[in-house]
Amino acid sequence: MRNAGSCRGWRVVLILLAMVVGGGSGAWAHNGVKESPAPGASGSPTPPKFNVPIPVSHDARGVKLPYFDQRGRLQMFFNIAKAYRADLQHLQMENAYMQTYDEKQAPDANVYMTFSVLDLDTRIVTSDVPVTVRRSDFEIIGQKMVFNTQTRVGHMSGHVRMLIFNREAMSSPKPSPGSSPAPAAPPATPQPIK
Repeated sequence: MRNAGSCRGWRVVLILLAMVVGGGSGAWAHNGVKESPAPGASGSPTPPKFNVPIPVSHDARGVKLPYFDQRGRLQMFFNIAKAYRADLQHLQMENAYMQTYDEKQAPDANVYMTFSVLDLDTRIVTSDVPVTVRRSDFEIIGQKMVFNTQTRVGHMSGHVRMLIFNREAMSSPKPSPGSSPAPAAPPATPQPIK
């Protein structure tokens, strides 16, 4: 039986993970879940598949795999120590590093995976061993991970630990756009020592 505190904690971790991987942009809606278009809706073309030049039942070392969106913008970059093409749809990755990029194509989050599998059709990365997600303001380590590279939504399960590096900045209230900042307190005048 779960208590309310642990459920709330999981929601916070999932929302933060979605913000980490998605760059915290305004495209996230409804508690960190990005809305997806209805099936069959025309609007944006299907993103390109991962093009992996490794034959089935073969492996390669030092694989660098960029992934671009339909507009040609770099979305993420995989640097894989050893990749094995299990079949036409699955690429097994050992000691893989994934760099994600924000809307301005600046580096955003780093994902370190010791063993994971990339489904080339659905573009979903899964790992059943610990994964580390790092960004400048926090780090998340989880026992298992499922990450959809297309929607940029991820889920960590098992024992999950999160370190927040700038807690004060996250908890300080931000001024509203129309309000003026409060005047700074005058500096303290030094007092003579008696």
